[in-house]
Amino acid sequence: MKLYDISQAYLNIQALLLDPEYEDNEEVLNALDRIEDDFDKKVEQTLFVMRNIEAEIDPIDAEIKRLQAMKKTRKNAIDRIKNRLKANFKATGIEKVQCGLFNVSYREQADNAVELDENLFMANNLDEELVKVKVSPDLTAIKARLKAGESVVGASLVASQVLTIR
Repeated sequence: MKLYDISQAYLNIQALLLDPEYEDNEEVLNALDRIEDDFDKKVEQTLFVMRNIEAEIDPIDAEIKRLQAMKKTRKNAIDRIKNRLKANFKATGIEKVQCGLFNVSYREQADNAVELDENLFMANNLDEELVKVKVSPDLTAIKARLKAGESVVGASLVASQVLTIR
């Protein structure tokens, strides 16, 4: 499905841009520059290529979500099967089974994992030995100080370019 009427030269470049083998190849982008069109037409055709590529993103995202849901379903099925096996081993008192291709053993591990209600824990335990605190730069505050003319060691304001497409 193509959104726009794009000449064959631009379609060829679009195909190369989408090919993982040419993903970081600067020559593909240079090929856009070598197409002989007036600048306005070249910009328009290049934006048509960009829009066609953008149009593929939502279906790809939807497919990723579908595959992630499928993966989660399978992981949950594996967990349910393992839990069922654990329950059966515990109920029967059997500790080891050798069957065909598989050897399965079951044993209890005392005090191996910590189960935590994080909200309840954080509301009642502020002991520094029990919690981790991550310190990170506050970019908003740093930017405000730099704009106010203050010096901040290790930070500077950087000019950037913006391309607006409407």
